[in-house]
Amino acid sequence: MSREKLQQTKRAAWFKGWDILIYALILLLLLALFLFFVIFPEREQLTGVEIFVKNERVFFCEFEEGSYTIEDTSRVRVEENGGLLLVTVTTEKGFNIIEIDTKARRAEMTDADCSWSRDCVHMPAIENTASAPVSCIPHGVVVMPVGGDREPDGTLQ
Repeated sequence: MSREKLQQTKRAAWFKGWDILIYALILLLLLALFLFFVIFPEREQLTGVEIFVKNERVFFCEFEEGSYTIEDTSRVRVEENGGLLLVTVTTEKGFNIIEIDTKARRAEMTDADCSWSRDCVHMPAIENTASAPVSCIPHGVVVMPVGGDREPDGTLQ
């Protein structure tokens, strides 16, 4: 390589103007996709809530009809207080209390004796179809949102 070409290579910029523009456009595209799929997912109103114990549905609440079904009376007890349902689920290892507000279409785990940290109680409430299920792993209790693409079928899939 000649000295002249070596000097040209040293003086040349790492990126050309068009390179930076293309990288900026790719970065903006990735940011837009992130916002679209992660920050702003489709949020439809809940039509109901299902409660499972070890992959078996034990309770179902239908918000539109204002009704609920207890499918395992030995493990589930319900107290009604206006538009609030306090659902107590008892397992071999302990209990979980789920508060379901049928008017606000909202469900959250309010109490449990699963562990000292009670992670399930600190999970965000289920408020729409984009909400994550609330789960208590030590007891095997899962509260699933119903609505949008997910119909109540008695399975956790």
